[in-house]
Amino acid sequence: MTDIFKFWSMISKAETIHPLDRPVFARLNDSHGFDLRCLPCNFGGKLRTAPIVLLYLSPGFAETDVRLARSKEGQERYVKQRTGRLGFTDQHPEAARWRKERLAWLGEPSVINDKVAIANIGAYHSRTFTDHHVLAALPSSRAMLDWAQSVLFPQAERGERMVVCMRAANFWGLEAGQRYGRALFAPQTTRSGHMRRGKMRESIERMARRYV
Repeated sequence: MTDIFKFWSMISKAETIHPLDRPVFARLNDSHGFDLRCLPCNFGGKLRTAPIVLLYLSPGFAETDVRLARSKEGQERYVKQRTGRLGFTDQHPEAARWRKERLAWLGEPSVINDKVAIANIGAYHSRTFTDHHVLAALPSSRAMLDWAQSVLFPQAERGERMVVCMRAANFWGLEAGQRYGRALFAPQTTRSGHMRRGKMRESIERMARRYV
């Protein structure tokens, strides 16, 4: 069983490629769409303890990501983020705006910052994600999937916390439109990561109010 937090403790604060991913990228020889100037991590928020975890595919890209990677402040922030104990902050304005727009159904930003975490299969930033085939080759992606399947999903099925798949259910090993156990959901979603309207969305929104 993978410990996703131990996995990410293996990277130094200024590295832009996880050591175990480096051989894969060397073989690809730039034939991918990831911006490797940015600091990698495939989760954000207090993933160790957040009562609600949302699943996505891969982090987006903004020029702020490059600036953070080059700054001591940004590097120290990622060190803390990789422990799974750091809540969301407004240090990255584009990311804060993204959360405000897409996660409004969970409540005010102050609630989201402390009680919601995000997990991605991919750890590397890209403006438009098209490299699904690369994810299968990257140890960092496989580590996240293993941790989700062996730790996170059983917790949600028992109702210990709530997990909602907002993107690429099939890549997470889930089926869109299904609920598993007490609190693991894979609703129908749009490509941009919005839940489609319907009974499942209504159930998810009602349950989320209890978890936050």
